[in-house]
Amino acid sequence: MAAAIHTETVEATVTVRVSQAAAGDLAAGARAQLDRVDGVDVEDLSIAGLQPGLNDTTVEAVATLAVPDADRSAERVAERVADRLADAFGVEPERVERVEPPG
Repeated sequence: MAAAIHTETVEATVTVRVSQAAAGDLAAGARAQLDRVDGVDVEDLSIAGLQPGLNDTTVEAVATLAVPDADRSAERVAERVADRLADAFGVEPERVERVEPPG
C-alpha cells in the first residue's frame, strides 16, 4: 500500500537578498532564492518592501510555502520551515506560521 503524501502550508515573512545580476525582476529573484530551500515549494510571493544595496537588493516578502510530505507533527511544521529558511543562503525568516487547512 502506498503512503499518502501529506502537505502542510505555511505563511512566511522573510528578508531575501537578491543579486543585482539575478535574472528577471525582484519577485522572481526572491522566489528563486526560496525555491532553493530544501523541503518547501513556493506557492505565492508578494513583495512588502525593498532596500537597495551595492551588490544586491534586500527584499522583504510574504510567501505562502507548501511543505510536501509533512509526515511529522503538524504543530511543528512552522518551526521546521523556519529552521530551513534560516539555514538558507541569503534568506532570513522573520515570521513563519502554519496556515490552517480550510474546513
